[in-house]
Amino acid sequence: MKRSIFNHIAKFVRLHCLYLKISFKCLQVYRISALLTIVFSVVFFIAEILTVNVYYQFSDHIGDWDKSSFYILLGSFNIMICLYTYLFEIAHDEFVCKIRFGELDCDLIKPIDSQVFSAIKRVDYPSLLNLPIPIWIVYQGVSGLELKTTLVNMFLYKIVLMFGVFIIYLINQFSVNFSFWFTDASSLVSASDQVTQLGSKPLQVYPKILRLGFSYIIPIVLSTNLSVDAIQGNLTINNFLVLMLATSLFFLLVRLQWTLGLRKYSSASS
Repeated sequence: MKRSIFNHIAKFVRLHCLYLKISFKCLQVYRISALLTIVFSVVFFIAEILTVNVYYQFSDHIGDWDKSSFYILLGSFNIMICLYTYLFEIAHDEFVCKIRFGELDCDLIKPIDSQVFSAIKRVDYPSLLNLPIPIWIVYQGVSGLELKTTLVNMFLYKIVLMFGVFIIYLINQFSVNFSFWFTDASSLVSASDQVTQLGSKPLQVYPKILRLGFSYIIPIVLSTNLSVDAIQGNLTINNFLVLMLATSLFFLLVRLQWTLGLRKYSSASS
């Protein structure tokens, strides 16, 4: 049994490495597009930093949030976005076209879970190259608060970031899965981007109903806010368990949606 599990992991790693090489070759072909992606992302990051400076132009605190804590929140959110974009965004864009033209067959016949396989086929290297900018934003926030981060705090911070990336993946997968039922699900995909952007703001700025919805049902706001608590050493076990449970339930919902969607799928040859 242990050898079988190891073999499956080894196959997955080899397969993923192959697609990393393919993605790198695509990057070489579309170098100008990659460069423009990086440039526009840098401009976007600069605009976000300037926006935060405007928020705190006349006050050191807005509610319970100081400027440095807001920097940590903003940087953490954009780290999640960069990692999601690097790992999953191209696959989600291609997935919609596969469903529309009945070309998902190749993913379904592979000796690996079809949902996992459809998610790992392409990565977006330019998004990974943008990663140092939000990391620098977090560093500025930590320096501003003069925090002495411990290994435990950094470990918990990285765990919360991983949850955040997974939640963003689930939000977008939930949207693209509707392609099984609707010919054009582009409006739902756009809505998923708006839902994800909610995570870039403190939890306290939202009405109570939104706080509950995006903490216990789709915990994107909870994950980004807990990242600040984690790096500051204020993460409680109760909040972390809530994040784990909410993420698990959301995953089960997306998994059920995927299973039902496959029953509706018609291939190009059918």
